[in-house]
Amino acid sequence: MQTAFPLNTYEERQARVLKRMEAAGLDALIVNFPDNINYLTGVDSLGFLWYQALVLSPRMARPWFVTRSAEEPPTWELSSVRDARFYDIASQDPLAIVADFLKGLKLARGRIGIEPTAFTFSPAQYQRLRALLPQAKLEDATLIVAEERLIKTAAEIGFQRQAAEMADEGIKAGFAALRPGISEVEVAGIMAAALGRAGSEYAAISPMIATGRRSSMTHAMPNRVAIAKGDVVIIELAGVCNRYHCVTMRTAVVGRPSGRVQDVALLLEEAFLAACDASRPGAPAGAPDRACNEVLDRLDLSRTRVHRIGYSLGIAYPPTWLEAMILDDTDGHELAPNMSFTIEPNLSLYGEGFGMKLGDTVLCTERGCERLSALATGLTVID
Repeated sequence: MQTAFPLNTYEERQARVLKRMEAAGLDALIVNFPDNINYLTGVDSLGFLWYQALVLSPRMARPWFVTRSAEEPPTWELSSVRDARFYDIASQDPLAIVADFLKGLKLARGRIGIEPTAFTFSPAQYQRLRALLPQAKLEDATLIVAEERLIKTAAEIGFQRQAAEMADEGIKAGFAALRPGISEVEVAGIMAAALGRAGSEYAAISPMIATGRRSSMTHAMPNRVAIAKGDVVIIELAGVCNRYHCVTMRTAVVGRPSGRVQDVALLLEEAFLAACDASRPGAPAGAPDRACNEVLDRLDLSRTRVHRIGYSLGIAYPPTWLEAMILDDTDGHELAPNMSFTIEPNLSLYGEGFGMKLGDTVLCTERGCERLSALATGLTVID
């Protein structure tokens, strides 16, 4: 068994999830998120591109996994799974296999937890499962596993620390490559190569870079556009260790920055540090966001924020690396020791033709907030 953790770790996680299921009154849980499946079993392959599911129930001695037949070798070799069913994608219906399995457990009328927000569980698949189990109660259990993942163990934090070092190498390589005439895609490739050399696995989102006016487009993907002197350059990427992600974001300027760019960068750094300082145990999830805006409002910049200030993260697969907790006032969580999350008060001054990114993965500790990146937080000037 080649997995990130020993067998007993997965068994303990499964036991805790079963307790959450019992508290929610569920007879079974169908897990579809690939990150949740990895968390519970170690399964690590691209099999999630086709339907796969992990079923847990107090009526079973251990979880049962269903995936396509091509995934049989990695299931046995790269996970803790011991009970599985492999289907032929050309001739078999995996939803029917799951339904028949639940019927075999006498749960045709049971309360079945599902993950309806999983990108690997489509509306069509939900309708198919609904039709196959017409008397079962299919209930939203999206948070059952997700809540269990929010507090990280020492081993998980160790993986994220390694991922942070990898991310730093990617950022440094990207900055070293910046010069007039080089394209965004070339810099993105250089950063990807640096991540690989540092030992990073593929990330849920590939390295991002946007330059000049495109820097105001926070989620623009790398393009063939050439970087010019005077351009603001935003970079975002993640290092990955055993699927545990650490996200880092920075901004640079190729040549001398304007006074306006310098002023915005200085205030953004102050706001970022204020948000970090507010990320303390017992604080509501929205506290970092409010602390950030109090600083940015001195230059009327909070309105240029493009999204929430952060989110919890850990294990991730494409297309996203977000976990369940969102750092804003709509989220009811309180920050607690060993939670890891991003702080990223990114700005889009679209009307002025530039934007900025500044973000780190941080750890909430008994003493407060610890940034996992070792990089400086200020604007980097490329001479």
